[in-house]
Amino acid sequence: MKRSIKTIVLFSLCFLSIFSTIYAQQSINYKAIIKDDNGNVIVNDVVPIQFDILQGVAQTNIYSELHTPTTDDNGIIIVNIGEGILVGGSPAFNTIDWASDNHFLQVFVNIGDGLVEMGVTEFNAVPYALSSGDKSWESEMDNVHVLSKNVGIGTDAPTELLEINDPNNATIKLTVPTVGSSSKLEFETGDETGAHTFYRIENRSDYLRFETDTDYIIPTTGYELLMNLGRMGLTLETGARINEFSTDATLADNSDNVVPTERAVKSYVDNSIAAVTAITKSIVVPATAFTSSNGLVNYGLGGGNAYKSAGSQAILAPMIIPIGSTVTSTTFYFKDTNSAGNVNLIGDVIAYYRTNTSATIPVTVSTFGASSTGMTEVSSNPFNIATDRQHYIRVRPSSDWDGSNLAIHSVKVTYTEN
Repeated sequence: MKRSIKTIVLFSLCFLSIFSTIYAQQSINYKAIIKDDNGNVIVNDVVPIQFDILQGVAQTNIYSELHTPTTDDNGIIIVNIGEGILVGGSPAFNTIDWASDNHFLQVFVNIGDGLVEMGVTEFNAVPYALSSGDKSWESEMDNVHVLSKNVGIGTDAPTELLEINDPNNATIKLTVPTVGSSSKLEFETGDETGAHTFYRIENRSDYLRFETDTDYIIPTTGYELLMNLGRMGLTLETGARINEFSTDATLADNSDNVVPTERAVKSYVDNSIAAVTAITKSIVVPATAFTSSNGLVNYGLGGGNAYKSAGSQAILAPMIIPIGSTVTSTTFYFKDTNSAGNVNLIGDVIAYYRTNTSATIPVTVSTFGASSTGMTEVSSNPFNIATDRQHYIRVRPSSDWDGSNLAIHSVKVTYTEN
């Protein structure tokens, strides 16, 4: 059966009425019904069709492709412009710059007598959605959206829903017309009605506000202010305004608006400790603290002094001072009423090593002559209380004890605790 140009004209009008949507892939849907000049539908037959895309006022051919669809039982063909066989070395469909100029569609159909031009039609707004470079953009009323795709600005391989890449300055700019207007970013996790915390950063009334909305505290309250950042500094929901983080280790300003850094606080504490004057303390070792190896020690005057009746054996008392301290003076309070030149009392401080039997003697004093009112002998030789020593006070006669004429009343030890 002969198929005439009239049939092709009807076909062209059909195309103008149904040309429509953009699929997720980069192509344009095209649908038509093929009839002969008697109005009979051409069914189950191959109908070659060629599309040329023209650009600008001169209608320069920038793209050409060929399809060979088969009509269905109703004479309908459906093809996607952009998915055909390229004709005559045509560049790829995705190289078309839809935003650069006006574009037109030229259609050729072969229904038995070779390709016949059906006319040229200008593209309306729909194909220009392709100029975004992302084929998944969809529009609905006043909204445009993209589903299940990452969007890249400055990158063709985004790894996030929105990725902005620029070698010098990747910026998101939010602009509103007045100070009283609001620009904001909101961060939501979980269901809006669930026990979750939402966050919002809002620029309003010349303040950058940090707000939260949580059902953990007060359900359905909405966003509440946690802190404000303005030209005068940072203000928390309650308390003083903070306008500086200080590295001053002296803390000299004594300000309610400055927070010192960790290093500043540590330096202040370290310096304060170093500046503290060593504390001076004293202990008194009484007469009753003295003992001897055979236990025969006499305590006269109700314990006011200690002595042995005879012999030359020493009496000993422990000296308990905090480890690390420095002994600055040791004062012995003796009783020596024996005027013989070779009969005196000797006082020592002995430092025994804890791990062996050797010892050092950092302090030694001695009486000379006699006194009915007692004798005081002082050693200002300093020594440290080391961790590996134990210290004792030793009192002994230079010859033999002479009963209560030779005795020790007490020993005063003065030290600084570091």
